Amino acid sequence: MKKDHRKLRRRPMFTPLLAPFLGGVAFVLALGWLWSVKGTTTIILVRHADIQQLEDGGIELNDTGYFRSRSLAGWLKPSGITRIYTSDYPPTRLTAEAVAKATGAELVEIPAAETDRLIEELEGLRGDTVLVVGQAETLPEVITELSGRRPDIEPADYSAMYIVSDSVLTRARLLTLRYGG
Repeated sequence: MKKDHRKLRRRPMFTPLLAPFLGGVAFVLALGWLWSVKGTTTIILVRHADIQQLEDGGIELNDTGYFRSRSLAGWLKPSGITRIYTSDYPPTRLTAEAVAKATGAELVEIPAAETDRLIEELEGLRGDTVLVVGQAETLPEVITELSGRRPDIEPADYSAMYIVSDSVLTRARLLTLRYGG
């Protein structure tokens, strides 16, 4: 009985090529993962903290609002935030100031009427972590444009935190958390 050795001779030819091929695939996957991590943009969005109406018609944070803004600063201090966007509504700036002090982040004011400008600037970010402090009227539109999902923000809800994570390799994801009691 004679054995056919032709099949045996062909197999060793492909075996030495398999290791470099698998190594190349692993390298490409690792490179893609690193590129994705470096290119991940994290946008944290919150509504301004609790407010009160002043006798002169002005608006400022109440005691709970100041507590909530300090709580937000504590949460976000280690986050690596480099920039904080606020509207021209005073409570948004007051809420953001505690975070700016804790993180050293730059404050950027974009008027509430210019939501499209804010969205355009946020969509242009790559690899940054930023905070947006907005209002119940404007935040849903911004979050929808960034993530594709529209949140319901109740008028008395000041504790919701929305995190939009957008990577070069994946679709934007939305995470909703609560902070400040």
